[in-house]
Amino acid sequence: MGRRNPKTIGIIGAGRFGTGAAQELVRNGHHVLLIDQDAECLEPMAHQCHTAIGNAEDSEFLAEAGIKDVDAVIVAIGDNETASNHATINCKDFGLYVVAKATHATHGKILDRLGADYVVYPEHDSGVRLARLLTRSSILEMIELYEEVFMMEVNAGGELVGKSLEGLNLPHRFGVQVLLILRGNKTIFPVSAKDIVQDGDRVVLLGSSESLHRVAKVAESG
Repeated sequence: MGRRNPKTIGIIGAGRFGTGAAQELVRNGHHVLLIDQDAECLEPMAHQCHTAIGNAEDSEFLAEAGIKDVDAVIVAIGDNETASNHATINCKDFGLYVVAKATHATHGKILDRLGADYVVYPEHDSGVRLARLLTRSSILEMIELYEEVFMMEVNAGGELVGKSLEGLNLPHRFGVQVLLILRGNKTIFPVSAKDIVQDGDRVVLLGSSESLHRVAKVAESG
């Protein structure tokens, strides 16, 4: 179900980061204007949002594309710092709220000085989250299946032990799904809400890195 007051967000750059943001916004009921110079990059989102092919360093193009009508802009250009900087300047000249993606700390400082309202470091932030996950003793293995979607095998411990999946309510509490339970040589699949997690079980979960990190913390707590 969409939000009661959907926003219109402009996204400049249809790479992995920009497209992922566009998909999430559309999924939550918002309107998106996605801009890129490469028509092929825009093609996967062409039926889900408004798209415009052109150079975001050109303020006239941005105006014609409708950027002035959006509520906020994400400058998601990752491989061309000059283009990112110019796009940020253009959007600020239009009086827009700008979230800009930085490729490194120096670039982030430049974007900040150019007027970006908020600077994000997705590669760094993802790396920090993964490092936290992988240094937890409860984690046996983690695989990225898709952008920000991971499958993780965790040693059952702490709060997980002795409770049913229904009682743990992991989907509601943490936003993760229990795929299966490994108990010795036995595989419990599909799982049932009545299945009780036992000490020594290995539980295979699906979710975002942040959500899995929280479950791993619970699995370690006594």
